[in-house]
Amino acid sequence: MRIAPIASILALALAAADGKILYETKCAQCHGKDGTAKPPGKGSQNFNDPGFQSAWTEESIATITAEGKGKMPGYRSRLSPEQLRAVSAHVKTLGPSK
Repeated sequence: MRIAPIASILALALAAADGKILYETKCAQCHGKDGTAKPPGKGSQNFNDPGFQSAWTEESIATITAEGKGKMPGYRSRLSPEQLRAVSAHVKTLGPSK
């Protein structure tokens, strides 16, 4: 029985779920649960915008999340690198379906 591939799939599924939970607790207040910026995040990117989704990579989203931008504080001291990647991966799921 090959456990390694199953463990990898499980780890990816858990990271995706973790990214969604982190996004909903840390980001959605300003960026909206569906990726549409809310009043506290006025001027923020709409994560569900096709232009945003094509221009930004998971890595660039993780970098901005870690460092902060404008009114948004950086989360480098509050989230681990794995959590930052999970949140940025979730942001990429907010784009339009292909």
